[in-house]
Amino acid sequence: MHHRSKVLYGMLASALGIALTACGGDGGGEESGASEGRTAKSGSGKASPATRVEWSPALAMGQSAPELYEPRNSAGGKFQVTATKVVKGTQKQMKDGHYVEADRTLEGRTPYFVYVTYLLKEGKPGVANPDLNAHAVVLDENGDTAAKRPVVHSGYVEGGCPVGDIYMGWDVGEKRTLCSIYIGDPSKRPARLAWSTAAETADDYKKGASWAWTAQ
Repeated sequence: MHHRSKVLYGMLASALGIALTACGGDGGGEESGASEGRTAKSGSGKASPATRVEWSPALAMGQSAPELYEPRNSAGGKFQVTATKVVKGTQKQMKDGHYVEADRTLEGRTPYFVYVTYLLKEGKPGVANPDLNAHAVVLDENGDTAAKRPVVHSGYVEGGCPVGDIYMGWDVGEKRTLCSIYIGDPSKRPARLAWSTAAETADDYKKGASWAWTAQ
């Protein structure tokens, strides 16, 4: 029996003013690309260029990652992860959400509303409403960060992310879709939406599960 409660529906909107770390739990997305210039020692003891890591085959939006994940911020439970859609936002939404007012460096950048679905397959999370989208990163073809969540990242503006439900717990078989806003750097074109609980470098993300970037 599910322990969902929609009595508290809409309370997440009050979190809009809370400063959250932009990529605090995304497994080190800020360090993407750090391994691109590394060298590896050859048998002769001389340094040789590191082998370039290519992207693993891209998943399509709506296709589930092939493995289950147990995020640290859920405090238990293994999830099936599925990126479902990306909606490209507008400059009006940037203004209405007061993102530029909070951070002038975001002026002229593109908002994206990213939807990811989580299905609890095994175990019992100790946290009822974990920020599972903190493990998602938007990367360009080189594996560098192309868009990231701002400090205030609810995305609750007209036409953006809907205000989410508040839950009292998880049951095996329960599915929830979470939406987060990511703001893109115009100099970098998104290529993949990657999801990982452990990746720290561009190569780590390239080897793991990622979805071909398709924005509506």
